[in-house]
Amino acid sequence: MNKSILRKIFLVAFASLFAILTGCATPASHTAMTVNKEDIQLKQSTLLKGQMNVSSVAGGKETNPLWTSQVDNQGFKTALEQSLILAGYKAQNPNTAKYQVDALFQNVDQPMIGFSFDVKSTIIYVVKSDGNQKMFPITATGTASATESFMGSERLRIATEKSIKENIKQFISDVSAFFASNTASENNISFDDAQKKCTELGFQKGNENYLNCVLKLSK
Repeated sequence: MNKSILRKIFLVAFASLFAILTGCATPASHTAMTVNKEDIQLKQSTLLKGQMNVSSVAGGKETNPLWTSQVDNQGFKTALEQSLILAGYKAQNPNTAKYQVDALFQNVDQPMIGFSFDVKSTIIYVVKSDGNQKMFPITATGTASATESFMGSERLRIATEKSIKENIKQFISDVSAFFASNTASENNISFDDAQKKCTELGFQKGNENYLNCVLKLSK
């Protein structure tokens, strides 16, 4: 067998092995990127309950089967909406939602080679309401090892999905904390105003119930 034939056999074998190890890239799944209800451990903000709508998503990419798994705008929007539903924040009617959310992909950093893939995603969420807006820049990492998939393309997709899922989870946590603290601030009133309010409610100044009322309103 001459060298030319051996070379061809080697190239065919190498190409076959490469195809097995890499495979065709598929888009990140919105189901895998959705935050499970049990993963959302937060103090729910009453201001956000049933009041959020995902208005727009930009910066996502379509997947080329011959390259790497990507996150497209619609897939991410669906995952974010489903996560907000599970958190109790998604408005039933988008037109009456008090808070509109825009999401902009800044970067999805994916490694090209490795047995364990770490994918880092950076997304800016903008929450708008009554002409005001609050930005939530979130960076999160997702990891997939060779034990999760032998195929490189699939392993990269899994790491990407984990990264986006963690990103959405962190956004929900941060936005909940922000609006929960705002609610607490709005509910607190001065000691003098608390005394006036308790008098208006019919409590007699000086008794225990009156004192409890004042303390509760002004704490």
